Amino acid sequence: MKKVLVWGVTLIWCVAAPFSWGAEGEKPAGTVDAGVASVDITPTESVLLAGSPARLKSSSVGTRLFVRALVLSTGGTKIAIVTLDTLKYPVEPARRARQQIEKITGIPASNVIICASHTHRGPLWPYYKDQLVTPIAEAVARAARQLTPCQLGIAKGKVADVSQCRRVRKDGQAWNRWLLPLPEREKYPAEGPFDPECEILAVIGRDQKYKAIVYNFACHATNTRDLVISADYPGDVQQYIQKHLSPEVATLFLTGACGDVNPVPAAQGGVFGEKLGAEIIRCLGQLKPIANPTLTIHNHEIAMPGREHPELPERDIAIKWPQQLEHYKKAFHAMQKRAKPHYPFPLTGIRIGDDFAIVSNPAELFCEIGMSIKKQSPFPHTMTVEQTNGAHGYVPTAKAFQGGSYETWFGEHSYLTPRAGEIIEKELLKILNDLKRVE
Repeated sequence: MKKVLVWGVTLIWCVAAPFSWGAEGEKPAGTVDAGVASVDITPTESVLLAGSPARLKSSSVGTRLFVRALVLSTGGTKIAIVTLDTLKYPVEPARRARQQIEKITGIPASNVIICASHTHRGPLWPYYKDQLVTPIAEAVARAARQLTPCQLGIAKGKVADVSQCRRVRKDGQAWNRWLLPLPEREKYPAEGPFDPECEILAVIGRDQKYKAIVYNFACHATNTRDLVISADYPGDVQQYIQKHLSPEVATLFLTGACGDVNPVPAAQGGVFGEKLGAEIIRCLGQLKPIANPTLTIHNHEIAMPGREHPELPERDIAIKWPQQLEHYKKAFHAMQKRAKPHYPFPLTGIRIGDDFAIVSNPAELFCEIGMSIKKQSPFPHTMTVEQTNGAHGYVPTAKAFQGGSYETWFGEHSYLTPRAGEIIEKELLKILNDLKRVE
């Protein structure tokens, strides 16, 4: 046992996982073959930082950027879970990366999910030589070469004081908090909820040490405000976990439904990562073993309708963000020219054992939609993951479209039908229920 004082609370955890193994040389029931690997993709020069209308350039490196891969194999099924420290990763490069993974590892492209962390402090995918296809495939290949018997454990934690709905209701209209004067940002009621839950999947080796921790949390990776290259709070969580467990432990962050959720002002800098990291460590002492870790994966690509009748909400923009009016006029007309009636929209579900599932989509879901999916899921532990195998912009709720503001304005970041949230929720719940019925 080890005791550490964190944020005024004494946390107790076991560095070694409390799972049992058979005699040396035996492969006990309840194991899967697992491998994990990382590839560093941190730029070596100053770069334009994605995620801001302004042209911001990095001055140094805060936390490094990685591709991380976890490969799981059992019963003839192999899957790869890939996390990527970048703002977004569109459908086409994700498709090429998955095809390359299949070519060099034999893992079917349909059995691979690639999730972008949505950090706003790194370059976009075109910066990299082949749009990140090679480092993604290499990370999976390395992980596949390191398969060893492991046990899996699941837990659910809660961090309630690091995130908030970034939209508030003022005079019947939605405002992003950053568009209001500082004294008003906490004055008005939040338009929607935030999700404090953190789902955890731990991978434990025969030596009883943690090999990898996969976690799902719903908050924009916008905690770092300095002009540095940074993985944002997922990078801070990685450092915290490695400090308290081992430098060898990989953390894979699967972005939760956080289209309208940002960090609270009080959780700037490393505070967010430390609080979330401490909760993950606490949860490791409460892991529930996955006794029968069978793997099932379900893929379903739909044709998602685009915005039916796009309009330029010039008055809304002029009132709420007047300095960006010209930017949004250009974005509106540019998106009009390349808009499509439908967009390829890949949805994936992964079931591991009887009580745990992951469902993913390539958009930025508003938090209320993700919470509704988890509430209705037949699995007690469900990770609702966005920005996966593509990037299709914001998917607000119907209420959010009525209130207007940034996430609803037609352009590069908002171009799907207002019914997209309803469609995604229905399709992902169908996938979860289908997975639950698998014998």
